[in-house]
Amino acid sequence: MTHDKNSPRVSVIIPSWDGHRDGCVPRLLESVERQTLQDIELHVIKGVSPQGRAINQGAAAAQGEILIVLDDDSRLADETVFERLIAALDGDPSIGMAGASIVLPPEASAFQRRAATQFPRFNTPVVDAITDSDLACHGCCAFRAEVFREVGGEREDILRGLDPDLRVRLRRAGYRVVLVPHARIHHPLPDGWRRLLKTFFRNGFGSAYAQRFQPESVYETHEELDSAGFQARTSLGFRILRFPLRLAKSALQWKWMRFAAYCSYACGYAWGYLTAKELPRA
Repeated sequence: MTHDKNSPRVSVIIPSWDGHRDGCVPRLLESVERQTLQDIELHVIKGVSPQGRAINQGAAAAQGEILIVLDDDSRLADETVFERLIAALDGDPSIGMAGASIVLPPEASAFQRRAATQFPRFNTPVVDAITDSDLACHGCCAFRAEVFREVGGEREDILRGLDPDLRVRLRRAGYRVVLVPHARIHHPLPDGWRRLLKTFFRNGFGSAYAQRFQPESVYETHEELDSAGFQARTSLGFRILRFPLRLAKSALQWKWMRFAAYCSYACGYAWGYLTAKELPRA
């Protein structure tokens, strides 16, 4: 693809319901302004739900040949993140999704630091080489715009599970999903019990919605760095039987945040399965 010199090379897409997120969005935008790579345009997509629809709207308006998607409650950890993501895509055309590792921000509370030890996806290893991994996610990830469109963009009919769904479709199309060396973002878990449990209740609701209306979109998420041997698809029966074992393991390991989060997730799942209504088509 030939880059149009009159257009920015990179389009940054931030889906955000209110464009503020309790002060997270202004902090994120400040970290974007400090990036060494500034050949960018910015699309903050407000008031659009679900998230997949918001991202697709940003991608439709984007002029850049590369798309970078950021969660509105994340923050770039240093000024080189964009530069590192773009270098990875430029260096290997087989990469379909280039992601950044999630590390704790220096101002993280004691609660968030403890939570990071119990939820590995929110405290991911920083790699020294390009690494195929299921830990790449929408917190901060980059795609070639043509690849994003080739695989159909984001799904707009699910409330949760964009990350595993997109990773699966990219791999099926023959592309790699990787973490990029020394690319880091801050994306901590919510601070405090109430917010943590609310997040997992919402996640459980979204999972139940997907299981009811789009069961083909339900995939596993992996908590290990290496994705070799990982199976993205498992049966509902397997997941139901595994759930009490996960609860027991959390309790035996004295991981009470994880135990409580699983319980909240289960409540949200039950509520979603009983009450969720299918989203209207766009």
